[in-house]
Amino acid sequence: MRPTTALLLLPLLLAEPATAQRPGPIAPTLRTDSGAAPDLSTTRDSIARERRAGRLSRRDARRAEAEVDVNAAIAARYASGGGLSDSARAEIDNRDRATRSLLDAPARQPAPR
Repeated sequence: MRPTTALLLLPLLLAEPATAQRPGPIAPTLRTDSGAAPDLSTTRDSIARERRAGRLSRRDARRAEAEVDVNAAIAARYASGGGLSDSARAEIDNRDRATRSLLDAPARQPAPR
């Protein structure tokens, strides 16, 4: 074996064992929420506001309210098991965000005649 090869292998032989290189256990993070169902009242307020402004038809307002009711039912069902998990909360938040995005979308323009 050449001396240069031995010098190249020396750091590998002196390296720490793999167990010493592993990080310690990951500390659990505290939840910032209570695990309770999210507040869907802001979405209901948006529906009422858009309906009063005439940007949402009565039919579309009923559909949006029905979607909020479904979100609330899902939240209640998930929370009945002892609180919402992070993934269940994320699902409900995403569903609520999707409903609100439909309310915040530009109003449909009537077809040109």
